Amino acid sequence: MLPGAHSRSPTTGLGRRIDPFPLPRSQGARSEFRAMARPHDPAAPVPPTPLPVDVPAAELLNGFIGSHVLYALTVTGVLDALVVTGPAPVPVADLAEVGDAEPSVLRALLRTAHRLGLVALDEEGDAVELTTAGHQAYRVRGYFTASVGGFGDVFRHLDTLLTWPDEFGRSVLQNGHYTALGCAQNWSFQRPIFDEATGDLGFAKVADIGCGAAARLIHLVGARPDAVGVGVDVSGEACQLARQNVKSAGLDDRITIVQADMRDVVASPRSFPQVADADLVTSYFILHHFVGERVGGRPFLAALRSAFPQARHFVFADGFREPAEGSVSTDSVGGGSVGADSVGTGSAGTGSVGTGSVGTAPGGAPSPLFTLAYQLFHDFTGVPLWTHAEQRDMFLDTGYVIERELPFGHPLEWLFVLSPAPGPA
Repeated sequence: MLPGAHSRSPTTGLGRRIDPFPLPRSQGARSEFRAMARPHDPAAPVPPTPLPVDVPAAELLNGFIGSHVLYALTVTGVLDALVVTGPAPVPVADLAEVGDAEPSVLRALLRTAHRLGLVALDEEGDAVELTTAGHQAYRVRGYFTASVGGFGDVFRHLDTLLTWPDEFGRSVLQNGHYTALGCAQNWSFQRPIFDEATGDLGFAKVADIGCGAAARLIHLVGARPDAVGVGVDVSGEACQLARQNVKSAGLDDRITIVQADMRDVVASPRSFPQVADADLVTSYFILHHFVGERVGGRPFLAALRSAFPQARHFVFADGFREPAEGSVSTDSVGGGSVGADSVGTGSAGTGSVGTGSVGTAPGGAPSPLFTLAYQLFHDFTGVPLWTHAEQRDMFLDTGYVIERELPFGHPLEWLFVLSPAPGPA
């Protein structure tokens, strides 16, 4: 054990931390801590210094609150109700019924949303409507659902993971349901890009790796009466949500959901015949978990190609790490600039609620929405992220032909349409 390290366990049997106020680790810090705790002689009166409130730290904290306010309005259905019933003001009492909320508490939440610029409350606080910024935040709400609901437990316990990184997956968990839900919510602005890239691809059976809530699978199979599909996800929570959505769409006779680790499917495709006979393979923001690995002595992507011998196309969407400062960007390769459908990068009026320019990319530009959350989450959970250029090279090096390559609504998210190169995998 390192000097100064704690021998205590980070959790109880119920998965909760047992030492919420530990003493500082170093001996010097402990002495300082004890000195602070001793009674002191009364100090001479000092004129109070006004607290500086208009500082980046205030912007940072307000952004934290704003993210949780937007998340609460989203998952309770209040935000959906405001969008559906707008643009006229909606009585708060009606919204309370929609969200099964206590009206007085909902008013407090809406007052904060009003101060953040997301909604406009009337003078009495009895009716509310979305502002322009609120509509823009609604469009990208999936990033907040994933960050707060899906990754929130990790972010709340960064201190635990600094000392005990193995606690991820034990006492510190990712919520698969809200991660999948966030991806499904973003599908609304990504779907037109997806359709543009895949509309002319013919297929009889699609396998969706990391299917999440099955939004893309339902979209693909539902638009083609003769097609069938199978979704694969390692998360039991995501699979449960996917099955519910498939049943609600009336497609449970044509779409099957399989809970499995994609590594197992690729390593032993004969054990998953209902998956491996697909002629179209899709993946949505999950491939980064696998691409750096090897299966049976081969790169994962090469093994993936072999596991689906009938596949004529592979459609992969994923998010990437920001390039290091001074590196050459490839954001214009094959797809042009990001364009009007892209997610904003800065102030509250562009979808980054209450965060302004806090957080900058290499080179000093504001980091795009969700980028800090995405990279920090994966850094702390031990999943490497690649740059767009690195991923592109991996596809070419493992026997794929890049037919199309489009920005996927976010500066660091891309959609690839690939086909297997001629010759053995």
